[in-house]
Amino acid sequence: MKEKSRTINPFSMDSINPEELLPQQGRVTANDEAVLVIGGHIQHSRFLEEGKIYQIVEPRLVFVMEGHADLCINLQDWHLEKGMLMVLPADTIVDIKKISEETRVVAIIFRKGVELPEESVLTVSPTEADRLLRMIYLVWDFMQVRPVRRTVLRHLLQALVDNVQYIRDTAEKAAADSIPMRMQETFRKFRRLVHRHCVRERSIPFYAGELNMTPHYLSSVIKKASGRSVMYWVNRATVQEAKILLETGGLTGCEIAYRLHFPSASAFSKFFRREVGTTPRKYREECG
Repeated sequence: MKEKSRTINPFSMDSINPEELLPQQGRVTANDEAVLVIGGHIQHSRFLEEGKIYQIVEPRLVFVMEGHADLCINLQDWHLEKGMLMVLPADTIVDIKKISEETRVVAIIFRKGVELPEESVLTVSPTEADRLLRMIYLVWDFMQVRPVRRTVLRHLLQALVDNVQYIRDTAEKAAADSIPMRMQETFRKFRRLVHRHCVRERSIPFYAGELNMTPHYLSSVIKKASGRSVMYWVNRATVQEAKILLETGGLTGCEIAYRLHFPSASAFSKFFRREVGTTPRKYREECG
């Protein structure tokens, strides 16, 4: 039997007529600067379907107003609930696992001139959520003005992003109160390096060298900052890369082992079974 595989689907507003969103997507407005969706029912959209993997083309913010969802964002699993905000820069990979029937979101997709920081998922306080929504409704109002006040709109969009960055910085500072900031920054740099290099590099000395540390010191810092070992994060990222290849590539075990720089298919299978609890073949069959 031919094994099933999934593809990574580019998700760009350039290929979507905003009017197609209207039946299920609540209120929608769009121009050359942005697309704004208020009260979107994403679980009914043909553009974002459960079980599919998408690559975000334009940066976007998505705030959960109701319901819950399980997503994998750039190889990290997230359970989303009401009051949570997703920051999704361009090229973010989103694997949609499950979206509840009652889920509603506010989403703003930036078409020009706005860049978002690295992807993140934030829990927003009720006060900040109210402030964030009032800013979004102000953007909505100015998107209705004709002729379009592009300069004003661009400043509003940038202000919205700056406010999200403030929320994120505040949350990170609160989380870091019990851990030195330098240690937190090292952990963030380490995670970025693992995301970039785990396909080829899976040794503590490599990451220690990239961060100008000894392997022992790096291990100590990562353990204190995250409660997990260096190899936990390296193996976790490697497993997520393997899962994407198993689900999307239609590749053989030998081809995946080669892509991930394992010495053999059996070495890859042994690693995957140790980390996941099942063989690559069984995992692929269950996903299919």
